[in-house]
Amino acid sequence: MNSFIEEFWGLKNVNVIRVIKAKGNRMVKIINSKEGMFVLKGFDPSLSEQLIKHYTSALSYLGACQYRLSPHILKTIDGKLYKKYQSRYMYIMEYIAGNQLKETIEDEYALGQASASLHMIKDYPYHSGINIDERIENMFRRFYNYPFKKEYDNIIKSLPNFNSLRQSFIHSDIGPHNAVKSSEDKVVFIDLDNAGNGSTFIDIGYPLITQFVRYQNGELTFNIENARAFYQGYYSRMDMNIKEKEHIFHGAIFMQLMYMPSYGENAVEDMWGILKFAMENNELLFSVLN
Repeated sequence: MNSFIEEFWGLKNVNVIRVIKAKGNRMVKIINSKEGMFVLKGFDPSLSEQLIKHYTSALSYLGACQYRLSPHILKTIDGKLYKKYQSRYMYIMEYIAGNQLKETIEDEYALGQASASLHMIKDYPYHSGINIDERIENMFRRFYNYPFKKEYDNIIKSLPNFNSLRQSFIHSDIGPHNAVKSSEDKVVFIDLDNAGNGSTFIDIGYPLITQFVRYQNGELTFNIENARAFYQGYYSRMDMNIKEKEHIFHGAIFMQLMYMPSYGENAVEDMWGILKFAMENNELLFSVLN
């Protein structure tokens, strides 16, 4: 593999210094070379080249934009963003000396600021992997055997038409787990699986329920301090009126609905419980949005 990297990316004296555990069937390695340290990433072999092109294009765009919101991607000698090695497509990006964000007030505020900068990007040419109409259609097909089906469907019907509302570049999975703070205190995003142009409100709404509402010792709680810090950071760079802040809550509901089946049948009731808690305590959640 070292010779493959040297041949196609032009790096010299390449060696792997660390292997990082990655989710799914991905591969992540820290490599060193005469030119410096880089991160080598390999996609799941089951992914289509179209998805890989989408992902690397988003990474390249964010790394080069004025806000520099992701690590720079290193192009190959012939100007490509990725190459195939055996059964796996790979790409190389700069190594960011820093740490993954933590669920602290300070880091949540910084993440909110970075999210606002992300949503200032209006001209990205490719759509996000989250197609609103398709996702809603799929939502209606679920949970026929659950007692909450009618209420669940009514919640879906109550959502606004996100396609007619504010659009921007979106990450689709904003959270401390998907961001790194450099040694210069610069926050950059990683894992851009569904990134692209899409609904600002589902993106900034995503953390409100999925991150800040959780089970603790069997009881549902809302981390109001971290949530307030995140949205204060966001509003420090992004203006939104009262109606738009309501749409953030709607976006949070959409994302919770979308992810309800993600953890298997055994977790569906718990995911429904999280959604019900958020809706029944909407004034509490709204308090961090104002």
